Amino acid sequence: MDSKITCSASLLSTVSAHEKSAAMTRRDFAKKAAGAGAISVLALMSLPPLAYAWMDGKLPERDDLGDAVKALIKTYSTTDPYPLKFNDGLVKIHLQSLDFAVRKGLEKEHAEHFVYVLGPVFERHIKPAVQKLGKNIFLWGIFERTGCSYQLYEHINIKEGERSFPCPYKNVLEYWNKELGTFQIVWNDVCTKWCSLTWNGYAKVAGVEIKIEPGETCKVMVV
Repeated sequence: MDSKITCSASLLSTVSAHEKSAAMTRRDFAKKAAGAGAISVLALMSLPPLAYAWMDGKLPERDDLGDAVKALIKTYSTTDPYPLKFNDGLVKIHLQSLDFAVRKGLEKEHAEHFVYVLGPVFERHIKPAVQKLGKNIFLWGIFERTGCSYQLYEHINIKEGERSFPCPYKNVLEYWNKELGTFQIVWNDVCTKWCSLTWNGYAKVAGVEIKIEPGETCKVMVV
């Protein structure tokens, strides 16, 4: 009997938490995104709907959460030959593309094309946000705001005007070069011929300047 009561209380607690999440307002989201009061709540609320669509409280409504949990368990249960992460496929595709570009002497064009493809996103969303909220919003826009980054870097350290994160490429590239030997690129190529070129390309489109400190923990700052 006590077990049933405990179970019922647990369910009610879960439902209550869900209702609170679903009822969260744009102002609540803006406060969370702003962090330490660095960004005006009203200004953030004035951004296009896409800027806060990822926080719409609809996560419990998705019917593919079971598959997501299975993928999580399978992925993080793999530790040999190196600890697998969700970003593994994305990292390898970036490395393969960069290796091809470097072999052909086209790394500059490769990065420029990548920035060009994403250009409309920066013109429509990031650049207006920078104009309204200041240059610090640029880092939010290219790192913790987008799945392309929070899935790639996974753990992003957030400071005012600065983001830092463990390099996702180093371990995979070193394993590949040691065991397969089919890449021509080395780790420094990833820093100088991919990350630096694309981030600076984004910054130019958004109208900001950045400073990059590459390393096993990479740091990007607005200046």
